[in-house]
Amino acid sequence: MKLKEGLVTAEGIQVNVQGHLVPIVELKLDPQHAIYFEHHTILAKSPALGVGIMPMRGLIKRVLAGMPVLLTRAAGPGTVSLSRDGVGEVVALDLKGEEVDVMEHRFLAASATVEYSAARVKGIKNLLGSGTGFFMDRFRGNGLLLIHGYGDVIETELGPGEALDLDPYAWLYKDARVTMNTHLVSVTTGLLGGSGFVMSRFTGPGRLAYQSLDPLAQMQPTQD
Repeated sequence: MKLKEGLVTAEGIQVNVQGHLVPIVELKLDPQHAIYFEHHTILAKSPALGVGIMPMRGLIKRVLAGMPVLLTRAAGPGTVSLSRDGVGEVVALDLKGEEVDVMEHRFLAASATVEYSAARVKGIKNLLGSGTGFFMDRFRGNGLLLIHGYGDVIETELGPGEALDLDPYAWLYKDARVTMNTHLVSVTTGLLGGSGFVMSRFTGPGRLAYQSLDPLAQMQPTQD
């Protein structure tokens, strides 16, 4: 579900979203709950909150994947506020043992009970055409997963064999069973030939979400 301004409780953790443009997520943890996140997303915390380093497996794989080598773990009681420092929306997923793939640099926080790993993006077209590089983030287990989507976030459910083409940088998260294949869309321009552009095709069944804003594109200089 997409979280708007206000207080909700998800997986036993109180989640308070503040701000509608660049959202800040405040998490209130009791002594029975802990979360992990990338250290650069933290904005504030209560002095009593216990903070440490979360042990990670597969160091070499993480370096190759461009994933964080170290993650920060926070344990209650106390509060911690996180933000991706970008215009967008926050999505909360209640994982019940399933696997979810997330585009890199979109993960915000997860319950300590959720496993975090890298999933290899197979196929040369996917490697060249998608914004995931060689790997994407994969989460599995039981607990809360928070994702930051840039711009507006659209969530949909694909039926068996149902497909949707997206800009390679637009997808946000998908169920691991949803396949992704990048292809070239040809555009005929008449006597002078044609051109084309790359899109990624996602095929169900499963959940799929995409975002309306590419933060990397916003950083590129425009030409007059």
